[in-house]
Amino acid sequence: MKTFDEAVELLRAFLRIDTTNPPGNEEKAAQFLEDIIKSEGLTAELYTAAPGRANLLSRIKGKQDGKPIILLGHIDVVPAREDEWTVHPFGAEVRDGYLYGRGAVDMKSQVICQLLAFLDLAHRGITPGRDIIFLATCDEEVGGANGVEYMLHKVPDLGDASFVLSEGGCLIEENGLVHAQVSVTEKKLSQFIIRAKGRGGHGSMPHGDNANEKIVAASQRILSQAWPLKSMPVTSAYLGGVLKGRKIGGAKFPPLKEALKVKKWRDLFEGNEIYNAILRNTVTLTVLKGGEKVNVIPSESSAYFDARLLPSETHEQFFKKIRQLAGKDVEIERIGEKISTPGPSRYNTIYFQGIKDCVASLGKDVLVLPFVTTGATDLRYFRDLGIPSYGFFPVTLTKEEHMRMHGKDERISLENIREGLEGCKGIVDFLASDRIP
Repeated sequence: MKTFDEAVELLRAFLRIDTTNPPGNEEKAAQFLEDIIKSEGLTAELYTAAPGRANLLSRIKGKQDGKPIILLGHIDVVPAREDEWTVHPFGAEVRDGYLYGRGAVDMKSQVICQLLAFLDLAHRGITPGRDIIFLATCDEEVGGANGVEYMLHKVPDLGDASFVLSEGGCLIEENGLVHAQVSVTEKKLSQFIIRAKGRGGHGSMPHGDNANEKIVAASQRILSQAWPLKSMPVTSAYLGGVLKGRKIGGAKFPPLKEALKVKKWRDLFEGNEIYNAILRNTVTLTVLKGGEKVNVIPSESSAYFDARLLPSETHEQFFKKIRQLAGKDVEIERIGEKISTPGPSRYNTIYFQGIKDCVASLGKDVLVLPFVTTGATDLRYFRDLGIPSYGFFPVTLTKEEHMRMHGKDERISLENIREGLEGCKGIVDFLASDRIP
């Protein structure tokens, strides 16, 4: 296996490749990974979905045919504004024990750690029970049409996998306590735009048909909706583990369904960004467009909303409510999701137990709990096919570090990289072992 210093330098070089999506341009990053794989004597194949948009697949043949195990990662990143960062977002600068860069957490570090664990398995001459596939895809950040969706059509046995491991969970440190989140499901992506038209004119002469005012009024009604807090088996298991023994006013945390009936516990949930997001539908206003000059009333304007629904909710019922809230002065355009989001992957499995054992082998005496990812990941494509799919990267992040993902000064500590390498190696060794049926 490459040394730790070599791994850090590979990650720095990977982070310097700007794969901001849109537009993506992931081909150079895929070629970078291809060169690493081929330098270690393995084969790899690029799959180009569109000009500049490439995916990469490499395979270690197993003893059995069919039902491969997939180590999945995406190589695109969300945009980063240089003027908001204290370092260049694609400079991969190391400062005070941290490596800064867009994609450091989401998810180029995990891609490199999974790749090096995959190569180490091959270097040691281990033949796994099933094929193990390293799959690096493009386009995850805007839906995956050129990435996983494309690859499922091009490589049929991906859709017959026995297990998929990707992003979505980690070890999280909050208030001095650490627990492991293994994502077994995720919220439904349900983005939309509201648009309004009106009569343009001079700002000094309001006339009651202002597109911006229609958007503001409709947006206020939508954002004022108090979506109910709801319990599901996964969130019950997760919060039951995290809050076990927690007291408020002398009373211990009860089962989640009972806690939701008590105001002091509801206040706790709503005051915590993570708890709040995993217990209810969320609707966030992210983009406003309307007007170009301070003294001109625009004739058109729009607002973009990023909505995430609980797995048990339906898009149809959600948009029925949104239409009622928005009113007749605006039009609604649904954007984003193309596939359903099925129920969670089971977590009473050999794969979940294997991850627990790997976490323990890192010297972490912590709870390992099923988790609901609040953002969308490529794992939903595989869960939609009924394939057990978990999101987990064995690094310990503070809540503050986790919240930098998609934000300014995204970073990962050098110690996290060391931990991630060791943990990914342990997980890949487990997936290659005779424990897997």
